[in-house]
Amino acid sequence: MLKVSSRVLLAGMYSWWEHEVLFEPKDWIQVEVTSACNAACGYCPRTVYGRQWQNRYITLETFQKILPAMSKTALVYLQGWGEPFLHPDFLTMVRMAKKAKCIVGTTTNGMLLHAGHVREVVAAGLDILAISLAGTTPRHNDAARAGTSLVKVLEKLDLIHQIKQKQRSKTPAVHLAYMLLRSGLEDLEDLPRLMAEHGVDQAVVSVLDFEPGLKLSQEVLAPQDDKERRDLEELFVKVSRRAAELGVVIHLPSFGLRGEDEPVCSENIQRALFVSADGDVSPCVYANVPVDQAEYARQGHVAHYHRVSYGNINVEILPKIWRNTEYAGFREKLVQGPPPEICLSCPKRGR
Repeated sequence: MLKVSSRVLLAGMYSWWEHEVLFEPKDWIQVEVTSACNAACGYCPRTVYGRQWQNRYITLETFQKILPAMSKTALVYLQGWGEPFLHPDFLTMVRMAKKAKCIVGTTTNGMLLHAGHVREVVAAGLDILAISLAGTTPRHNDAARAGTSLVKVLEKLDLIHQIKQKQRSKTPAVHLAYMLLRSGLEDLEDLPRLMAEHGVDQAVVSVLDFEPGLKLSQEVLAPQDDKERRDLEELFVKVSRRAAELGVVIHLPSFGLRGEDEPVCSENIQRALFVSADGDVSPCVYANVPVDQAEYARQGHVAHYHRVSYGNINVEILPKIWRNTEYAGFREKLVQGPPPEICLSCPKRGR
């Protein structure tokens, strides 16, 4: 019994040393709660890949293994390729992450939210609740996001606002995760009004960076010439000014050249990481789409997709995975070049 206790004690000391002394503080850790979803968005890899897709759910045992690293992480984001509220232990994970003293956020399609859920996330201390949209009209949003409804999402936003007011809570801050598709560009101008009317604090506008097929390449918003770039910049300036007038914040994509002082990749590879629902550690969510093999598109060309993982937290503790030779080499290549294969021509490197 003494020998077992000694081993347990030594293991605890080893883990403490690795996490508290050797593990560098992180800006964020993205944790995939599940890759299953109740929607079928047309631009999502889950919809396009169909039967190839692997629905995975993180276990509490696996989640607990990330907790020591969370205490040295500014933001823990509980969402990957699926809908977090499908996981029966989602709120338990929120509470566990909050005990680690970090900011905790998630993104949802909103369709599963009800008054009980909202009261529970307020009580659990969730800091950020983002809801996904791809348009400010049903014509564009509902067509792109099958299985969701703009009208119902707006009702959910109003419900969240009402419950927060009733409970006198400032959290969770309500955000929008807004997918800007080329076909829905005309909707963007109305985004500030929609936010102001439905209690949304800020929106992050993204473009389609992962194309699960050539058919979706036409939806990628990337300026084809200087005129289109100027037109987009004018639209973005207009939207930003309107947002400022209404007191909301909108983060818009940049299509300019990357400055010397800016990060090599907007996924912040040097100070952030992704943990999939099955425990694999990857540089970002785009490197860990839950398919064994697939084809995807890059700049109008077909490429072969393979998941990239540098270890699994069910086998090795996170600090050792972060420091291992292959993972460290990946980060070094991204800075010094040539970039790793999965990062070649990835639009995240220029944004």
